[in-house]
Amino acid sequence: MKVRRDIASIPVRTAAETWQAIIDLITGTGSVDAATLAAAASVMQSLIADEHPATCPIVVKGSGPRLVVYCLYNEAAMEAGKDVAALTWNPTGGNGWSVTAPSDTDDVTWMNNTLTTRAPRISVHDVASPPHDEDERAESAAQAQPLAINWGVLDQP
Repeated sequence: MKVRRDIASIPVRTAAETWQAIIDLITGTGSVDAATLAAAASVMQSLIADEHPATCPIVVKGSGPRLVVYCLYNEAAMEAGKDVAALTWNPTGGNGWSVTAPSDTDDVTWMNNTLTTRAPRISVHDVASPPHDEDERAESAAQAQPLAINWGVLDQP
């Protein structure tokens, strides 16, 4: 299951303010390794400024549903305003959380090298080839299964 949040970015927020809004959204009491989110700020601000999260989400996997965060830019950001609906769970509340984010092909290597040392729970991928979504794959496989109806059960007393 996925939950989506849209966060107004430029010009409503700077890239730094947008990343802070995302941090505020995904952390809470009991967050584990939350300091790594701040350590990743320069990389995350760079990709937010490049506007990749407008079409390819920042994905947070952890405790609870998968969270996909899209950023809104320009007029859409101004129409949305700064309000962000709070989550009912803390995605960084367990040890298994991770974040993936989109970036330009040319920036993927240096950004991942930087994140490996500063914030190993966060990685970037080429915006043109996002990682496969295991949940969508499982849902597609489940939907591809033929539906079998036992009509004979209707004739039974």
